Amino acid sequence: MLPGGRRLLGHALEFRRDPLRLFQRAREHGDVVRIRFGPFSIYLLNDPGAIRQALVGQARKLEKGINFGRAKRLIGNGLVMSAGEDHRRQRRLMQPAFHRAEIARYLDTMREVAVPRIDGWADGGPLSFDQEMRSITLTVLTRTLLSADIGAEAIGEIERLLRVLLTELLPEGIVANIPALAWVPTRSNRRFDAANRRLGTMLAGIIDGYRAGGTDHGDLMSIMISARDDETGTGMTSQQLRDEAMTLVIAGSETTGNTLAWAGYLLSRHPEVQEQLQQEADRVLAGRDAGYDDLAQLPFTRAVVTETLRLYSPVWVLPREAVADVELGGYQLQAKSRILFSPFALNRDPAVHREPDRFDPGRWISHEYRASETRQSFFPFGQGIRNCIGEGFAWTEAILLLSSIAARWDLRLAAGADVHPVVSSTLVPSELPIIVTRRATER
Repeated sequence: MLPGGRRLLGHALEFRRDPLRLFQRAREHGDVVRIRFGPFSIYLLNDPGAIRQALVGQARKLEKGINFGRAKRLIGNGLVMSAGEDHRRQRRLMQPAFHRAEIARYLDTMREVAVPRIDGWADGGPLSFDQEMRSITLTVLTRTLLSADIGAEAIGEIERLLRVLLTELLPEGIVANIPALAWVPTRSNRRFDAANRRLGTMLAGIIDGYRAGGTDHGDLMSIMISARDDETGTGMTSQQLRDEAMTLVIAGSETTGNTLAWAGYLLSRHPEVQEQLQQEADRVLAGRDAGYDDLAQLPFTRAVVTETLRLYSPVWVLPREAVADVELGGYQLQAKSRILFSPFALNRDPAVHREPDRFDPGRWISHEYRASETRQSFFPFGQGIRNCIGEGFAWTEAILLLSSIAARWDLRLAAGADVHPVVSSTLVPSELPIIVTRRATER
C-alpha cells in the first residue's frame, strides 16, 4: 500500500490534485504498488517488465475495463474502447487504411493543409502554439477522413463541433466510474451532449451519402466502408463507422497536436537543439517541403519527436482491468483487479533513462541506446495487440510538420510564460505563448 492516504478517501485527493506527482512518488515504493480510492483499490505498475507483461505477455487477460465517461459516450465502441473479439475484428477491418502506401498518399493532404497554415504565421507575433498545433492536426484528420465534396460549410461545422467536444472532454478520474454523474444537467454536460448529438447526425448523413454514391474517394472513410473481414466477409455497420471515425479524429488530432506543442516548447528552451533541427531541414529539404521518401532522411527530426514523447507523453496514464487471475511483476492479481501504469512516470525514472529530466534528442540516435533494454521500455504508442493502429500516420504527420516549422521559423518562449503540464484527456501545456520569427533564409 502506498503511504500517505486518508482514512476514508485513500489517495483520491492526491490523485485529483496532482496525479503525475502521485505516480512518481509511487515509483519509489515498489514495482507494483496498491493505492486506494475510497473503498476501491487500484494497482500501479512501476516496473518496465511488469508493464510489458500487461501490454504483451498477459494482454489477453487484461482489458481496458475502466469506463472513460464522456470519452466512451463520444467514441462509442471504437478501437480505443472495444475489447475482446470486437477489438480484434475492428482492428482487422481498419488495418488496410494504415498500410504504408495509404499513409504515403495521406501525406499529400497533410502537406496541403498544414504548410500554408505554418507559412502564414505572423512574423514576430505571439502565437498560442498549443492551440495552433491542435487546430492544424484536427484539420488534417478531418480532411484525411473526409475528402469527398461535402462542402466547406459542413467541414467547418464538423471542426467546430470537434473543438467543442475536445474542450469539454476533461479528465474525470475516478468519477468516470459513476455513470449517474454523466447525466447531471450541468452546463458542461449539456454543451457536450448537444455537440455530440449534432456531430453524430452529421456523420451518419455523410456515411449514408458515401454508401449511396459508391465512389472511392481515396480517403479513410472510403477505405473503411469498403473493408471486409477476411474471416466473415462482412464490413462495418454505420454505427461502427461512426465510432471509428470519431476515434481516429479525437485520438489522432489530440495526441499529435499536443506532441508538437511540447516539441515547440522544448525547442524554444533549447536553442542549440533548435539550430541542429533547422540545419537538418536545410540540408535535406533545401527549401522544399518533405515528401514521404524524405522522412527517413530526417533522423534528428524524428529524434526530437521521440524525446518529446518521452518527456511529455500525451497518454499520461493507461488503465487495465483483469478479466482473469494474472501475474504481473511477480505479484498475483485477482480477476477484476484494476490496474494503472503511467508512461509519464516510467519515462522519467532514472533507473530506466539516464538523466531522465534532460532534453537530449541525441540519445535516440545513439546505437548503444537504441539497442539497449532502455529502448524496449519506451512505448509511446503502446505495445502488443493494442499498439496504436495510427502510429505510422502520427510519425509521418509529426515529422512533416516539425520539419516545415524548422525550415521557416525560430521559436522563442514569450517572457513570463509559466508552462507546466496539465492532465486532461491528454497531457497539455498550461499555456504556450511562443514568439515566431521568420528565419533569415526565409526572408
